[in-house]
Amino acid sequence: MAESGIKSYFPSQTVSDAEKLSYDYGLKVGKAIEQEWFNNDRGNTRYRTNHNDFHNLRLYARGEQSIQKYKDELSINGDLSYLNLDWKPVPIISKFVDIVVNGIAERTYDIKAFSQDPFGVEKRTEYMENILKDMDGKAFDNQAAVYGIDSRSSEMEQKDLPESKDELNVHMQLSYKQSIEIAEEQALNTLLNGSNYELIKKRFYHDLTVLGIGAVKTNFNTSEGVIIDYVDPANLVYSYTDSPYFEDIYYVGEVKSIPVNELAKQFPHLTESDLEDIMKNKSYNRSNYNSRHNYDKEDNNTIQVLYFNYKTYMNEVYKVKETASGSDKIIPRDDQYNPPNDMEGGYGRMIRSIECLYEGAMILGTDKLLKWEMAKNMMRPKSDFTKVKMNYNIVAPRIYNGKIDSL
Repeated sequence: MAESGIKSYFPSQTVSDAEKLSYDYGLKVGKAIEQEWFNNDRGNTRYRTNHNDFHNLRLYARGEQSIQKYKDELSINGDLSYLNLDWKPVPIISKFVDIVVNGIAERTYDIKAFSQDPFGVEKRTEYMENILKDMDGKAFDNQAAVYGIDSRSSEMEQKDLPESKDELNVHMQLSYKQSIEIAEEQALNTLLNGSNYELIKKRFYHDLTVLGIGAVKTNFNTSEGVIIDYVDPANLVYSYTDSPYFEDIYYVGEVKSIPVNELAKQFPHLTESDLEDIMKNKSYNRSNYNSRHNYDKEDNNTIQVLYFNYKTYMNEVYKVKETASGSDKIIPRDDQYNPPNDMEGGYGRMIRSIECLYEGAMILGTDKLLKWEMAKNMMRPKSDFTKVKMNYNIVAPRIYNGKIDSL
């Protein structure tokens, strides 16, 4: 009964696209996520449980875990006076964590771009055929060179020509590069270097080893382009899944504690009165939103903001009108369009449903929704353009029945 009650907090996905874009719909989604992860009716919250579990795992990985359980095992009726022991934990596990993390990080790779469009394939084929001609007519080319005639089909020097087709295949795989492929590789490397991807990757591997889950987020803005951000798994919220790659979740987000000046910078539409109202009316009962170990880190200038993605669907509707020549004219319409029945001529309606992504931000503990809009840049797999990918990329290899298990 409790599970069905949690699910019922989410608004219906069968409403119109215009209603999904509304402020009230976005607020319902944000409050539903808050209810599922921060509701304290059952004695503890899902968010606090995850946060504290991950905190304890990180302490163990650093060799700084609590020693109380060791004292409980060795004590006799609570008496430890006869034991002259150094209770400081020996940091053995941290060395093994470093070995595992470094082992994963050593699986290096290079970005290789390979053009598959018809023009690129044609250019590659032409280059390979010219080399084959020079290989077959190598003796003739040498004789022609004596008379100052260049009869080569390719630009490759005679001494560099492959001796066999196997060597030619190796040359095509290792040495041949079109300019567009080089440009693509440079663009990807520049993108990753600009986002400090190597540093983020090490933190991701460490989380994967210690916590059993790792996450990054892909953002896009007009000033910096594509940005890859590190995400602390302890701050994640997501819908239930048994998949280690989280591809079947319909919402995902993270909680960030940000100062009020950062809030004003991220959401410039907020006025001074809005900021004052947020600071006055924010929830001071933070026991639901904080774990025990970071409760003292909060101050009156920080705001806890829930950033989230919500996956739903939208209808692409087209009006089909038959013209005088007998052809059909297709005109985009909203999802509420129905073809008129009292007009002359042939009218029809084409519709297909595609997944879409909404981005939102809400201040926890309040009814203040800072952002709710359809994502401007949605990632879609090439195999199926009706599907959409989340901005968050999460993996937990040993997840089972929704429970994450670390190494």
